[in-house]
Amino acid sequence: MVNVFDPRTKVTLLLLSPVLMGLSIGIGLEILVILVYVTPFFLSNEIKWGVGFLSLFFLQLFSAYFILPHLSSPFILYTVSLLVTGFRRMMPSIIAGAFALKTTHISEWISMLKKWHMPTAVIVPLAVMARFFPTVREDYRHIRRAMAFRGIGIGSMGMVKNPMQSFEFILIPLLMNASQVAQDLTISALTKGLGMPGKHTSLVELKMRTLDYTYIGIALIPITLHFGGQIL
Repeated sequence: MVNVFDPRTKVTLLLLSPVLMGLSIGIGLEILVILVYVTPFFLSNEIKWGVGFLSLFFLQLFSAYFILPHLSSPFILYTVSLLVTGFRRMMPSIIAGAFALKTTHISEWISMLKKWHMPTAVIVPLAVMARFFPTVREDYRHIRRAMAFRGIGIGSMGMVKNPMQSFEFILIPLLMNASQVAQDLTISALTKGLGMPGKHTSLVELKMRTLDYTYIGIALIPITLHFGGQIL
């Protein structure tokens, strides 16, 4: 994974996205916003994600201008309108959030929070939560393999054919293991010194580079154009 941007740049993009979502901007400026938010995927070598978001946006745009005006059924009209108009307004926030989560390791988040002098009550739960869900997902895969080995819930339709049995074999082990996983991760985080008072050192050294400052400036261009009266 190639990490190009500092986490603080990603957080800045994420904070700017609700502002953009609340503005009444033209289609030209909207396309500019999406291009600004998608470009970091390409710079970070996450080509599939970038292409996927661009394809989704232009599909929404095509549907809004060429399909939506020809719909007559109220139910279909409202449903499609929600997907191609309402959901499209949230695209900058979704793209920024996906980029931040996809390209930032938990150690970078912790290092950033330490630089911002966030309290331990925030850092420790975040560290535990970030590692909890991947661990539970791995446990789920092990359970599914064990079920398949015993001939239970095999294939994509196995859980549909035997929902109660699959629910029992999956949910009970996950619930029994979840509390232990959370406790182990908490102990691990505290063992690394996250709960100790005083100044901490970190193996991850964050540094805002020229690219970070430049891209924050680029992200401000659509807002500047809007308030400057340039309606595209």
